[in-house]
Amino acid sequence: MNKRGEKYNAMARAPMPLLSSGHRPFFLMMAAYGAGALGFWILGYRGFSPLDSTWHGHEMIFGFAVAAMAGFLLTAAPNWTGRPPVRGAELLFLVALWAGGRLAVNAGAFVWFDLIFLPVLAARLLYDIIASQNWRNLMVPVILFALAGLNLFYHFADPSSALRVGAYLITGLIALIGGRIVPAFTANALGIKHPPAKAPRLRNSIDLLSVPAILVLVAAELYSPGSVLTGALALLAAFILLIRMAWWRTFQTLRNPLIWVLHIGYIWIPIGYVLKGLSDIWLIFDPSSALHALTVGGIGVMVLAVSSRASLGHSGRPLKADVNTTAVYCLVTAAALTRVFWPRDLYGVEISGALWLLGFGLYTIAYWPILTKPRIDITHAS
Repeated sequence: MNKRGEKYNAMARAPMPLLSSGHRPFFLMMAAYGAGALGFWILGYRGFSPLDSTWHGHEMIFGFAVAAMAGFLLTAAPNWTGRPPVRGAELLFLVALWAGGRLAVNAGAFVWFDLIFLPVLAARLLYDIIASQNWRNLMVPVILFALAGLNLFYHFADPSSALRVGAYLITGLIALIGGRIVPAFTANALGIKHPPAKAPRLRNSIDLLSVPAILVLVAAELYSPGSVLTGALALLAAFILLIRMAWWRTFQTLRNPLIWVLHIGYIWIPIGYVLKGLSDIWLIFDPSSALHALTVGGIGVMVLAVSSRASLGHSGRPLKADVNTTAVYCLVTAAALTRVFWPRDLYGVEISGALWLLGFGLYTIAYWPILTKPRIDITHAS
Protein backbone atom coordinates (compact mmCIF):
# COMPACT_ATOMS: atom_id res chain seq x y z
CA MET A 1 0.00 0.00 0.00
CA ASN A 2 1.34 3.45 -0.89
CA LYS A 3 1.72 6.30 1.60
CA ARG A 4 -1.42 8.03 0.37
CA GLY A 5 -3.47 4.88 0.94
CA GLU A 6 -1.99 4.45 4.42
CA LYS A 7 -2.89 8.06 5.23
CA TYR A 8 -6.48 7.59 4.03
CA ASN A 9 -6.90 4.35 5.98
CA ALA A 10 -5.57 6.01 9.12
CA MET A 11 -8.10 8.81 8.71
CA ALA A 12 -10.87 6.31 8.09
CA ARG A 13 -10.08 4.61 11.39
CA ALA A 14 -10.30 7.92 13.26
CA PRO A 15 -13.15 7.71 15.82
CA MET A 16 -14.46 11.22 15.08
CA PRO A 17 -14.23 12.53 11.51
CA LEU A 18 -15.56 15.86 12.79
CA LEU A 19 -12.26 16.42 14.60
CA SER A 20 -9.99 15.22 11.79
CA SER A 21 -9.53 18.71 10.30
CA GLY A 22 -10.09 22.27 11.49
CA HIS A 23 -12.53 23.14 8.71
CA ARG A 24 -15.07 20.51 9.79
CA PRO A 25 -16.25 21.78 13.20
CA PHE A 26 -15.56 25.45 12.55
CA PHE A 27 -17.42 25.63 9.24
CA LEU A 28 -20.41 23.89 10.79
CA MET A 29 -20.41 26.20 13.82
CA MET A 30 -19.92 29.21 11.55
CA ALA A 31 -22.98 28.38 9.46
CA ALA A 32 -25.26 27.28 12.29
CA TYR A 33 -24.33 30.22 14.50
CA GLY A 34 -24.46 32.66 11.60
CA ALA A 35 -28.04 31.63 10.87
CA GLY A 36 -29.19 31.38 14.50
CA ALA A 37 -27.58 34.59 15.75
CA LEU A 38 -28.98 36.55 12.82
CA GLY A 39 -32.44 35.16 13.51
CA PHE A 40 -32.32 36.26 17.14
CA TRP A 41 -30.99 39.67 16.08
CA ILE A 42 -33.97 40.19 13.76
CA LEU A 43 -36.25 39.49 16.71
CA GLY A 44 -34.32 42.12 18.67
CA TYR A 45 -34.54 44.56 15.77
CA ARG A 46 -38.31 44.15 15.77
CA GLY A 47 -38.44 44.64 19.55
CA PHE A 48 -39.13 41.04 20.58
CA SER A 49 -35.82 40.49 22.40
CA PRO A 50 -33.28 42.67 24.26
CA LEU A 51 -30.49 42.03 21.73
CA ASP A 52 -29.15 45.26 20.23
CA SER A 53 -27.04 46.19 17.21
CA THR A 54 -23.83 46.14 19.27
CA TRP A 55 -24.38 42.49 20.18
CA HIS A 56 -25.27 41.73 16.57
CA GLY A 57 -22.08 43.34 15.25
CA HIS A 58 -19.85 41.63 17.80
CA GLU A 59 -21.22 38.16 17.20
CA MET A 60 -21.08 38.52 13.43
CA ILE A 61 -17.44 39.69 13.54
CA PHE A 62 -15.95 37.88 16.54
CA GLY A 63 -18.28 34.87 16.48
CA PHE A 64 -19.37 34.04 12.93
CA ALA A 65 -16.48 35.49 10.90
CA VAL A 66 -13.77 34.35 13.31
CA ALA A 67 -15.10 30.77 13.20
CA ALA A 68 -14.92 30.85 9.40
CA MET A 69 -11.38 32.21 9.51
CA ALA A 70 -10.33 29.53 12.00
CA GLY A 71 -11.74 26.76 9.83
CA PHE A 72 -9.91 27.98 6.75
CA LEU A 73 -6.59 28.83 8.42
CA LEU A 74 -6.31 25.61 10.43
CA THR A 75 -6.84 23.65 7.21
CA ALA A 76 -4.59 25.78 4.99
CA ALA A 77 -1.67 26.19 7.43
CA PRO A 78 -0.35 22.61 7.08
CA ASN A 79 -0.10 23.18 3.31
CA TRP A 80 1.76 26.45 3.87
CA THR A 81 4.13 25.17 6.52
CA GLY A 82 4.43 21.41 6.07
CA ARG A 83 3.62 21.05 9.76
CA PRO A 84 1.15 18.49 11.21
CA PRO A 85 -2.49 19.66 11.19
CA VAL A 86 -4.44 20.53 14.31
CA ARG A 87 -6.86 17.69 15.02
CA GLY A 88 -8.29 15.52 17.77
CA ALA A 89 -8.00 16.80 21.34
CA GLU A 90 -6.14 19.96 20.33
CA LEU A 91 -8.86 20.87 17.83
CA LEU A 92 -11.55 20.10 20.40
CA PHE A 93 -9.80 22.50 22.81
CA LEU A 94 -9.94 25.30 20.24
CA VAL A 95 -13.60 24.55 19.51
CA ALA A 96 -14.34 24.74 23.25
CA LEU A 97 -12.60 28.12 23.50
CA TRP A 98 -14.67 29.55 20.64
CA ALA A 99 -17.93 28.09 21.96
CA GLY A 100 -17.11 29.24 25.50
CA GLY A 101 -16.67 32.78 24.21
CA ARG A 102 -20.12 32.66 22.63
CA LEU A 103 -21.67 31.39 25.86
CA ALA A 104 -19.91 34.07 27.88
CA VAL A 105 -21.07 36.91 25.63
CA ASN A 106 -24.64 35.67 25.45
CA ALA A 107 -24.84 35.03 29.19
CA GLY A 108 -23.34 38.43 30.00
CA ALA A 109 -20.95 36.80 32.48
CA PHE A 110 -17.25 35.88 32.41
CA VAL A 111 -16.88 38.09 29.33
CA TRP A 112 -13.10 37.83 29.64
CA PHE A 113 -13.48 34.25 28.33
CA ASP A 114 -14.35 35.74 24.94
CA LEU A 115 -10.85 37.24 24.79
CA ILE A 116 -8.99 33.91 24.81
CA PHE A 117 -9.71 32.22 21.48
CA LEU A 118 -8.17 34.68 19.01
CA PRO A 119 -4.74 35.04 20.67
CA VAL A 120 -4.52 31.26 21.18
CA LEU A 121 -5.36 30.65 17.51
CA ALA A 122 -2.89 33.34 16.40
CA ALA A 123 -0.13 31.92 18.62
CA ARG A 124 -0.72 28.40 17.28
CA LEU A 125 -0.43 29.57 13.68
CA LEU A 126 2.58 31.75 14.50
CA TYR A 127 4.37 28.76 16.05
CA ASP A 128 4.03 26.73 12.85
CA ILE A 129 5.04 29.68 10.67
CA ILE A 130 8.20 30.31 12.70
CA ALA A 131 9.04 26.60 12.92
CA SER A 132 8.78 26.25 9.13
CA GLN A 133 10.23 29.72 8.38
CA ASN A 134 7.16 30.38 6.24
CA TRP A 135 7.56 34.15 6.47
CA ARG A 136 5.27 34.76 3.49
CA ASN A 137 2.25 34.12 5.75
CA LEU A 138 3.46 36.02 8.80
CA MET A 139 0.82 38.69 8.19
CA VAL A 140 -1.93 36.17 9.01
CA PRO A 141 -1.20 35.80 12.75
CA VAL A 142 -0.40 39.53 12.89
CA ILE A 143 -3.93 40.31 11.70
CA LEU A 144 -5.36 37.77 14.17
CA PHE A 145 -3.48 39.38 17.07
CA ALA A 146 -4.77 42.78 15.93
CA LEU A 147 -8.33 41.39 15.91
CA ALA A 148 -7.76 40.07 19.43
CA GLY A 149 -6.75 43.58 20.49
CA LEU A 150 -9.88 45.00 18.88
CA ASN A 151 -12.01 42.50 20.79
CA LEU A 152 -10.45 43.80 24.00
CA PHE A 153 -11.12 47.34 22.77
CA TYR A 154 -14.75 46.36 22.15
CA HIS A 155 -15.32 45.04 25.67
CA PHE A 156 -13.52 47.77 27.61
CA ALA A 157 -13.37 50.93 25.46
CA ASP A 158 -15.28 51.76 22.26
CA PRO A 159 -17.53 48.99 20.86
CA SER A 160 -18.58 50.91 17.75
CA SER A 161 -15.05 51.68 16.58
CA ALA A 162 -13.88 48.16 17.38
CA LEU A 163 -16.58 46.61 15.21
CA ARG A 164 -15.97 48.88 12.22
CA VAL A 165 -12.22 48.44 12.32
CA GLY A 166 -12.62 44.71 12.94
CA ALA A 167 -14.66 44.41 9.76
CA TYR A 168 -11.97 46.32 7.83
CA LEU A 169 -9.22 44.08 9.20
CA ILE A 170 -11.08 40.95 8.11
CA THR A 171 -11.45 42.39 4.62
CA GLY A 172 -7.68 42.90 4.70
CA LEU A 173 -7.25 39.19 5.40
CA ILE A 174 -9.65 38.41 2.54
CA ALA A 175 -7.61 40.67 0.25
CA LEU A 176 -4.43 38.86 1.32
CA ILE A 177 -5.70 35.29 0.90
CA GLY A 178 -8.21 36.05 -1.84
CA GLY A 179 -5.52 37.67 -3.94
CA ARG A 180 -3.83 34.28 -4.08
CA ILE A 181 -6.67 31.79 -4.30
CA VAL A 182 -9.15 33.59 -6.57
CA PRO A 183 -6.81 33.93 -9.58
CA ALA A 184 -5.27 30.49 -8.92
CA PHE A 185 -8.60 28.66 -8.71
CA THR A 186 -9.87 30.62 -11.72
CA ALA A 187 -6.85 29.63 -13.80
CA ASN A 188 -7.30 25.98 -12.82
CA ALA A 189 -11.00 26.03 -13.70
CA LEU A 190 -10.34 27.69 -17.06
CA GLY A 191 -7.58 25.25 -17.90
CA ILE A 192 -4.81 27.83 -17.95
CA LYS A 193 -1.87 25.51 -17.40
CA HIS A 194 1.06 27.76 -18.18
CA PRO A 195 0.70 31.28 -16.84
CA PRO A 196 3.44 33.80 -17.67
CA ALA A 197 6.63 33.20 -15.74
CA LYS A 198 6.67 36.80 -14.55
CA ALA A 199 3.63 38.98 -13.96
CA PRO A 200 3.69 42.54 -15.37
CA ARG A 201 5.32 45.08 -13.08
CA LEU A 202 2.04 46.98 -12.64
CA ARG A 203 0.28 43.78 -11.56
CA ASN A 204 2.96 43.03 -8.97
CA SER A 205 2.75 46.58 -7.64
CA ILE A 206 -1.04 46.42 -7.31
CA ASP A 207 -0.81 43.09 -5.48
CA LEU A 208 1.74 44.49 -3.05
CA LEU A 209 -0.35 47.61 -2.34
CA SER A 210 -3.74 45.95 -1.81
CA VAL A 211 -3.37 44.84 1.83
CA PRO A 212 -1.32 47.87 3.02
CA ALA A 213 -4.01 50.15 1.54
CA ILE A 214 -6.58 48.55 3.84
CA LEU A 215 -4.25 48.59 6.85
CA VAL A 216 -3.61 52.32 6.40
CA LEU A 217 -7.38 52.83 6.33
CA VAL A 218 -7.66 50.81 9.56
CA ALA A 219 -5.16 53.13 11.27
CA ALA A 220 -6.94 56.23 9.96
CA GLU A 221 -10.33 54.93 11.12
CA LEU A 222 -8.97 54.57 14.65
CA TYR A 223 -7.48 58.09 14.51
CA SER A 224 -10.30 59.96 12.75
CA PRO A 225 -13.37 57.78 12.15
CA GLY A 226 -15.79 58.70 9.39
CA SER A 227 -13.70 61.66 8.21
CA VAL A 228 -12.71 63.01 4.80
CA LEU A 229 -9.34 61.30 5.37
CA THR A 230 -10.91 57.85 5.86
CA GLY A 231 -13.20 58.44 2.91
CA ALA A 232 -10.28 59.27 0.63
CA LEU A 233 -8.31 56.25 1.84
CA ALA A 234 -11.37 54.03 1.33
CA LEU A 235 -11.68 55.20 -2.27
CA LEU A 236 -7.97 54.57 -2.82
CA ALA A 237 -8.25 51.05 -1.40
CA ALA A 238 -11.30 50.40 -3.60
CA PHE A 239 -9.42 51.57 -6.70
CA ILE A 240 -6.44 49.30 -5.96
CA LEU A 241 -8.67 46.28 -5.23
CA LEU A 242 -10.70 46.79 -8.41
CA ILE A 243 -7.65 47.24 -10.65
CA ARG A 244 -6.27 44.04 -9.16
CA MET A 245 -9.21 42.09 -10.63
CA ALA A 246 -8.36 43.15 -14.17
CA TRP A 247 -6.13 40.07 -14.58
CA TRP A 248 -8.58 37.59 -13.02
CA ARG A 249 -10.77 36.79 -16.09
CA THR A 250 -13.96 37.31 -14.06
CA PHE A 251 -16.37 37.25 -17.00
CA GLN A 252 -15.07 33.86 -18.14
CA THR A 253 -16.26 32.22 -14.90
CA LEU A 254 -20.00 32.83 -15.24
CA ARG A 255 -20.83 29.18 -16.00
CA ASN A 256 -19.05 27.86 -12.93
CA PRO A 257 -20.76 28.81 -9.62
CA LEU A 258 -17.86 27.52 -7.52
CA ILE A 259 -15.61 30.08 -9.22
CA TRP A 260 -17.87 33.07 -9.86
CA VAL A 261 -18.88 33.15 -6.21
CA LEU A 262 -15.22 33.85 -5.32
CA HIS A 263 -15.26 36.86 -7.62
CA ILE A 264 -18.57 38.09 -6.21
CA GLY A 265 -17.31 37.77 -2.65
CA TYR A 266 -14.13 39.66 -3.48
CA ILE A 267 -15.76 42.47 -5.47
CA TRP A 268 -18.05 43.35 -2.57
CA ILE A 269 -14.98 44.67 -0.75
CA PRO A 270 -14.12 47.47 -3.23
CA ILE A 271 -17.87 48.16 -3.56
CA GLY A 272 -18.05 48.60 0.22
CA TYR A 273 -15.07 50.95 0.24
CA VAL A 274 -16.51 53.03 -2.61
CA LEU A 275 -19.71 53.39 -0.60
CA LYS A 276 -17.73 54.28 2.53
CA GLY A 277 -15.90 56.99 0.57
CA LEU A 278 -19.23 58.40 -0.64
CA SER A 279 -20.52 58.36 2.92
CA ASP A 280 -17.46 59.88 4.62
CA ILE A 281 -16.68 62.60 2.07
CA TRP A 282 -19.99 63.61 0.52
CA LEU A 283 -22.51 62.18 3.03
CA ILE A 284 -24.55 60.76 0.15
CA PHE A 285 -24.73 57.14 1.32
CA ASP A 286 -25.82 55.50 4.55
CA PRO A 287 -22.65 54.51 6.48
CA SER A 288 -24.42 51.44 7.91
CA SER A 289 -25.23 50.19 4.42
CA ALA A 290 -21.64 50.80 3.32
CA LEU A 291 -20.39 48.73 6.27
CA HIS A 292 -22.83 45.94 5.43
CA ALA A 293 -21.52 45.81 1.87
CA LEU A 294 -18.24 44.71 3.45
CA THR A 295 -19.75 42.38 6.04
CA VAL A 296 -22.80 40.75 4.46
CA GLY A 297 -21.34 40.96 0.95
CA GLY A 298 -17.57 40.71 1.25
CA ILE A 299 -17.26 38.57 4.36
CA GLY A 300 -20.52 36.60 4.08
CA VAL A 301 -20.24 35.62 0.42
CA MET A 302 -16.48 34.95 0.55
CA VAL A 303 -16.95 32.76 3.62
CA LEU A 304 -19.44 30.64 1.67
CA ALA A 305 -17.20 30.53 -1.41
CA VAL A 306 -14.14 29.32 0.49
CA SER A 307 -15.89 27.02 2.97
CA SER A 308 -17.96 25.18 0.35
CA ARG A 309 -14.95 24.63 -1.90
CA ALA A 310 -12.76 23.43 0.97
CA SER A 311 -15.50 21.15 2.32
CA LEU A 312 -16.06 19.51 -1.06
CA GLY A 313 -12.37 19.11 -1.84
CA HIS A 314 -11.40 17.75 1.57
CA SER A 315 -14.28 15.26 1.57
CA GLY A 316 -13.14 13.65 -1.69
CA ARG A 317 -16.07 15.07 -3.67
CA PRO A 318 -15.86 16.70 -7.11
CA LEU A 319 -15.27 20.45 -7.09
CA LYS A 320 -18.71 21.22 -8.48
CA ALA A 321 -21.52 23.27 -6.96
CA ASP A 322 -24.80 21.36 -6.84
CA VAL A 323 -28.27 22.92 -6.71
CA ASN A 324 -28.18 23.43 -2.93
CA THR A 325 -24.75 25.06 -2.97
CA THR A 326 -25.67 27.37 -5.83
CA ALA A 327 -28.90 28.30 -4.03
CA VAL A 328 -26.88 29.19 -0.93
CA TYR A 329 -24.65 31.50 -2.98
CA CYS A 330 -27.67 33.22 -4.53
CA LEU A 331 -29.53 33.63 -1.21
CA VAL A 332 -26.62 35.29 0.60
CA THR A 333 -25.75 37.47 -2.41
CA ALA A 334 -29.39 38.57 -2.46
CA ALA A 335 -29.17 39.25 1.28
CA ALA A 336 -26.21 41.57 0.66
CA LEU A 337 -27.91 43.40 -2.20
CA THR A 338 -31.06 43.87 -0.13
CA ARG A 339 -29.24 45.06 2.99
CA VAL A 340 -27.13 47.56 1.07
CA PHE A 341 -29.56 48.95 -1.51
CA TRP A 342 -33.12 48.21 -0.31
CA PRO A 343 -34.68 50.92 1.90
CA ARG A 344 -34.81 50.01 5.57
CA ASP A 345 -38.26 51.55 5.96
CA LEU A 346 -39.51 49.02 3.39
CA TYR A 347 -38.38 46.08 5.54
CA GLY A 348 -34.94 45.95 3.94
CA VAL A 349 -33.27 44.72 7.13
CA GLU A 350 -35.89 42.02 7.75
CA ILE A 351 -35.85 40.75 4.15
CA SER A 352 -32.06 40.69 4.09
CA GLY A 353 -31.99 38.86 7.42
CA ALA A 354 -34.46 36.26 6.20
CA LEU A 355 -32.40 35.62 3.06
CA TRP A 356 -29.20 35.29 5.12
CA LEU A 357 -30.90 32.92 7.56
CA LEU A 358 -32.20 30.76 4.72
CA GLY A 359 -28.81 30.73 3.02
CA PHE A 360 -26.75 29.69 6.02
CA GLY A 361 -29.51 27.42 7.29
CA LEU A 362 -29.48 25.57 3.97
CA TYR A 363 -25.67 25.42 4.08
CA THR A 364 -25.81 23.84 7.55
CA ILE A 365 -28.27 21.17 6.41
CA ALA A 366 -26.57 20.45 3.07
CA TYR A 367 -23.02 20.33 4.45
CA TRP A 368 -23.73 18.50 7.71
CA PRO A 369 -23.11 15.03 6.18
CA ILE A 370 -20.12 16.32 4.22
CA LEU A 371 -18.42 17.71 7.33
CA THR A 372 -19.35 15.00 9.85
CA LYS A 373 -18.65 11.84 7.85
CA PRO A 374 -15.35 10.41 6.53
CA ARG A 375 -14.08 11.27 3.07
CA ILE A 376 -16.15 9.44 0.49
CA ASP A 377 -13.07 8.15 -1.35
CA ILE A 378 -11.91 6.51 1.91
CA THR A 379 -15.36 5.05 2.56
CA HIS A 380 -15.58 3.60 -0.95
CA ALA A 381 -12.08 2.14 -0.76
CA SER A 382 -12.52 0.45 2.63
